Amino acid sequence: YLEGNLQARRRIEYTRKLLEEIGLDGRRLQMINVSAAMGGQFAFSVAEMTAEINRIGPNPLRNSQNLGKRSPPQRDRLQKSSN
Repeated sequence: YLEGNLQARRRIEYTRKLLEEIGLDGRRLQMINVSAAMGGQFAFSVAEMTAEINRIGPNPLRNSQNLGKRSPPQRDRLQKSSN
């Protein structure tokens, strides 16, 4: 499991760079490692992340001209066609 955690950490860092490149703050994506026995630490980390997102502010791309308009989810279309 140690190798998986390291791979995940590298992917997180790579994805944070991608977010920065498209105009989103890379701090929107974080990875924390906690065990099932660390409920208090998990709750604290969630509260910290929530506060960080509030400081960063809303997604700047959300209200862009074309990015805010979405077609219906693909999953719904797939479910209808498979029945």
